[in-house]
Amino acid sequence: MKLKSLLTLALTFALGASVSFAEEDTQLTKEMKIVNKNLRTLKRQVEDASKKDENLALIDASKKSIDASLKLEPMKTKDVPAAEKAAYLDKYKAQMNDLAKSFAELETAVKAGKADDAKKVFEKLSEQKEKGHKDFAPEE
Repeated sequence: MKLKSLLTLALTFALGASVSFAEEDTQLTKEMKIVNKNLRTLKRQVEDASKKDENLALIDASKKSIDASLKLEPMKTKDVPAAEKAAYLDKYKAQMNDLAKSFAELETAVKAGKADDAKKVFEKLSEQKEKGHKDFAPEE
């Protein structure tokens, strides 16, 4: 009986923890998760010519999420001193615009059926992701 109560208590805590983590997602985090998920899918199937339309739809959805993200602010903005906030947000928007340009390059490569060009863009996107997370993602 004690084991059953203990397991119930553990399960309750586990569910509560997962719900609290889900509630911490900001709109920006949600948009970036869409971009990241689409990017992973694109990497796996970009060479498959039969999935061209699906790939273009994934790119379009990612571009929409990036556009939505441009209107948002990173969570770390609240920790930036007021005097530096404008420069910080300008840097964020510049990196997001660069990300949008990279997705436009990826779209061009996919439309042209150039998987090698797409792979080069994936490398660029990976670097942009790493830099963006370093500069703007909250520490976990």
